[in-house]
Amino acid sequence: MREGLTAGRHLYGGLIWIWLGLSACGSPAGGNLFDSASGGSPSAGQTTMVEAAGKASDGGRASDGGKASDGGTASDAGKASEGGTASDSGGSAGGGAGGSGGVGGAVGGSAGAAGARATAADCKKACSNGECRGAVCVITCDADEPCAESVKCPAGVPCEVACSAKGSCATGVDCGDAESCTVVCSGTNSCAGTIDCGGHSCEVRCEAQGSCTSPLRCGAQSCDLRCKGLGSCPAKVGCSAASSSCLIECSGQPSCQSNLDSAATEETHISCADGACPGRVSCGGASCSVSCNGQSCNGGVCCKAETCMLSGTEGECR
Repeated sequence: MREGLTAGRHLYGGLIWIWLGLSACGSPAGGNLFDSASGGSPSAGQTTMVEAAGKASDGGRASDGGKASDGGTASDAGKASEGGTASDSGGSAGGGAGGSGGVGGAVGGSAGAAGARATAADCKKACSNGECRGAVCVITCDADEPCAESVKCPAGVPCEVACSAKGSCATGVDCGDAESCTVVCSGTNSCAGTIDCGGHSCEVRCEAQGSCTSPLRCGAQSCDLRCKGLGSCPAKVGCSAASSSCLIECSGQPSCQSNLDSAATEETHISCADGACPGRVSCGGASCSVSCNGQSCNGGVCCKAETCMLSGTEGECR
């Protein structure tokens, strides 16, 4: 009898310890033994950290609702390729980076910025030798008025000069004080004088035979110089250290018969068609690309930029 009572006490005590253990280790609410913090899969009423912050494909940066590449930069603006910058919700100076209207940093961006600052009222006050088209002062040098005297663009507003008559703009164009400047030399032997560029952007198009015979030097922040006419730009062509970007196109047959030089601080792009650019080509800054086609660049290419991209030629200095 005593042995039976002893065995009963042991059995009863064991049951009590089992009951206490189950009470201390009870499952969490909902019956799921694994919550997300302990490595298990989430239950139907739970969300993971990624879902709470926003999946990578849902837009915004990771801390605000997604990654930056799908809907925002660090400040919740647009991607750079959609017109936003890393610091604001607008575009670059000209309303977009390369993917939305800029020209590789050459002209499009800064030209847009210049037009945005000047107004039509500003143009009417300043443009005494042309006509205003919006905020732009347009000066036309045609057969009726070939602009025998030097053409002076007004200060503070965008300016466009059209040298369409034969021999027009013979003594040059001065747009060094304009916000931005576009000079189109479409008349034979037009733009024989010096073209002075400054401001935010400058685009010069030497389209006709024998156009732009004087040295062509751009000191604007963004330069776009295109020698497309037969025998155009026989003198030196280049961009100064005041420029951040420089584009030089020598596509006339032949064109750019003297040296090409760019001291632009950020980027330079130079292209030479077959038979063009027999002189020396040199560039510096952060990056420089030079494309030489056929029998061009015979004077050699000297690239001192941090990054050099040469096609059809071998660089002679670094």
